[in-house]
Amino acid sequence: MSVWKMAIVAGGSAVLLAACGGNAGNTSDGGSCTPKGAGSGTPAQTVKIVSDPTNVGKYDPSTITVKTGDSVEWDWVDNSAQHSVTSDDNTTFDSCLQGAGSKFVVTFTTAGDVKYHCTIHSGMIGAVKVR
Repeated sequence: MSVWKMAIVAGGSAVLLAACGGNAGNTSDGGSCTPKGAGSGTPAQTVKIVSDPTNVGKYDPSTITVKTGDSVEWDWVDNSAQHSVTSDDNTTFDSCLQGAGSKFVVTFTTAGDVKYHCTIHSGMIGAVKVR
């Protein structure tokens, strides 16, 4: 299921190669991760990535609902650790590990529920419900 805004079409598959945000590609693994699925546009909703003493970090809010075609922006506020915004299928979108001040935008073009997580903090989970 493709949920990002189409930017390049090759062989019938949509792939968006652009990344956005303050520290795109800033990872603790030496930069081997390349952000994918990033879009652009005015976000309909914003999710903040904040510190949470019981869970190292959290998405606030953890579940949001948007309309088909809307963009969602994740803003890194937590300055205690790096976090990612990674779709549960690990292919639709991945911000890579980012720190405070970063932003990541994804445009959702297909209805459905999209779950995501932080790649290094198993308790950080979220969902975008696209209607």
